[in-house]
Amino acid sequence: YYTGAVNVKRLDNQAGGRVLNRLYLLLPCLTVYIGLNILHSAWAAILLFHAAIVICLFFRRSSRPCSGLFKGWNTPAGIGSVILSALCGPAFILLWPVISEGQGSMASVLEVFGLHGARLLLFAVYFVTLHPILEELFWRGVIAPESTKVAFVDVTFGAYHVIVLVNFLKWPWVILAFLLLVAVSWMWRRIADRFGGLAIPAVSHIASGVSIMAATFFLLSR
Repeated sequence: YYTGAVNVKRLDNQAGGRVLNRLYLLLPCLTVYIGLNILHSAWAAILLFHAAIVICLFFRRSSRPCSGLFKGWNTPAGIGSVILSALCGPAFILLWPVISEGQGSMASVLEVFGLHGARLLLFAVYFVTLHPILEELFWRGVIAPESTKVAFVDVTFGAYHVIVLVNFLKWPWVILAFLLLVAVSWMWRRIADRFGGLAIPAVSHIASGVSIMAATFFLLSR
């Protein structure tokens, strides 16, 4: 009876932990929505998002191997992942005339969210430095499950980006981007599990951010 009671309690704790994790995973969607659609500020969106991540990291400590930010580097896999990530910017530039139809110019959309001049430059620096590090600690670190299948964390990673992308892209392309981001989240999570750390996802995420920001400034200069 005692053993059965302990096992039931353990299952209850595991179920409670999964529910709490899912609540934490919804925070990015909530904070980004508030920042962009209520406060109309990209800075508010990213800072609220990062505040939620820091709170989550504080309360949800984990001993999982992939929680090591500077562990798990593998040169062949790392270089391949970084190259693929860096292609985001060129693809964005090539597709922009098609995917942005009816959404207004890049400058006008950014202006709505307070990104222009020095504010945009500072945001870009912040976006390619601290942002990817915090994201990897959150999405592929303490929250990520060890499942080999597409998980709730991968879906929410794609979903929170949708809140941003609907301001720039037509809906068919938003849906395609969502599916690609879910796949990327799953791939980075499996890489983190395979090599025992977040080094490859973190560097790849930085490469993707730099590529996207470079593409953004290129489109603004045209």
